[in-house]
Amino acid sequence: MGEARLAALARTAMDRDDTVRAEEPDSRGTTAYLLARPFHHDETQEVRGAVVVVGDPSQWMAEHRRLAASVLVGAGLLTALAAATGHLLSGRSLRPAWQSLEAQERVLADAAHELRTPVAVMRSSVDIAGTDPRGLDPHLPRIRRATERLTDVVENVLTRGRLQAAGADLRLVPLRLDQLVEQACEELASGPHVVTTSLDASVVTADPALVRIAVRNLLDNALRHGRTPAPAPAAARAEVHVMVRGATVAVADRGPGIAAADLPGLTERFRSPGGGTGIGLSLVREIAAAHGGDLTADLRPGGGTLVRLSLGPGEAERTHTPGRT
Repeated sequence: MGEARLAALARTAMDRDDTVRAEEPDSRGTTAYLLARPFHHDETQEVRGAVVVVGDPSQWMAEHRRLAASVLVGAGLLTALAAATGHLLSGRSLRPAWQSLEAQERVLADAAHELRTPVAVMRSSVDIAGTDPRGLDPHLPRIRRATERLTDVVENVLTRGRLQAAGADLRLVPLRLDQLVEQACEELASGPHVVTTSLDASVVTADPALVRIAVRNLLDNALRHGRTPAPAPAAARAEVHVMVRGATVAVADRGPGIAAADLPGLTERFRSPGGGTGIGLSLVREIAAAHGGDLTADLRPGGGTLVRLSLGPGEAERTHTPGRT
């Protein structure tokens, strides 16, 4: 680009007293951008000359391409980061909802499984009584037992729902464990069973309602599955011994026992070698876990099963409560 062209562009800007723009090919054959702007004398404000600026578009286009590439790459990274963050946050926010739905499904499954047997017993008893000329009286004991079992099932299912839905929101208070176990033994229905106790005075920090349900389930399991085999026509009876040592409640029976390989299955849902419905010991295990303890089962020397409920560390007094029958 010649100096004459630049001088002509400057003269045009001076004559017009305004900015002038133009495009001219440079020595490489590419288009160059020209801009001429006049300047004035500070005192007279007369036009004294012009400044001509030459711009190289190739450098500007390269900068533009680099900027566009940076914007595209940055936008892609931000989009990927936003997607990953959204997925992570949505997963964390929805996880409690999924867990709650799964807990509700387990509670409904437990309820359907547990209620089936006592309801069937009550219905069959009523149907038989309807055709029995003796009336309903001979069938009332069976219906009463089914009703009691139905009450226990509802209480167990509601307790399981509380543990699963509330995340084991325990109402912890200092509790005399030996007295609670003694009361649970005294509340047992009369029958051919024999219950003996060996209770050390013990204070634990626990939820009284949950512990009472756990102890009641242990006793119910021992009375139903721990019956000593007897030849007919003698009725089999359960011989159960209940112990409290520190923060542990142990219930031993003299029943037929089970194989060592089947012991872990005692605390699984719907697993009951003795023919029960199976939620009882599973619920006891959940209550023990909620208190930081555990539920274990072992074969008892001489026959039978020994089940231990541990509620975690507690303060045991050294006094001893004599055994009761």
